[in-house]
Amino acid sequence: MAGAWGRKMTPEQFSALAALMGQPASKSAAAARLVLVDGLSSAEAARRVGITTQGANQAVQRCLRVIDLARVVCGEVSRIP
Repeated sequence: MAGAWGRKMTPEQFSALAALMGQPASKSAAAARLVLVDGLSSAEAARRVGITTQGANQAVQRCLRVIDLARVVCGEVSRIP
């Protein structure tokens, strides 16, 4: 899975995103990384880290929301999609 934002993230990009979000090391963060960096499905990522699929989906959605906001701040887009 390339992620809802259209491509996979590098590990460095995810680390920067996690720092920007102030996201502590957690099972949710690990699941989001597995989806956004490694391309796993939310269900598989959830299974691997021991959370629900819904929890993994929510973590990914939080990450994607911050990416959208960062794109506005950087002037890449004029408003949140």
